[in-house]
Amino acid sequence: MTSRTVKQLADAGTPEELFTGLWQNRPSVLDEYKTYLDDRWAEGCSNAWKLCEEIVPLGYKGSYQPVSSKAT
Repeated sequence: MTSRTVKQLADAGTPEELFTGLWQNRPSVLDEYKTYLDDRWAEGCSNAWKLCEEIVPLGYKGSYQPVSSKAT
């Protein structure tokens, strides 16, 4: 481990501080559908394939993979 890594770990007040970076603030292709997906998940639908099929008519043009990684 480098001294920079040790300092970064020692200086972090919370674990969340270690996970900051530009990549974390990137918009997701699912941002527009987050409310819908959260509602469906709360209703008990955890089948990513079905959720993906449901958001396509709402305008989702992405692939199945981002939906499946959010559903797990």
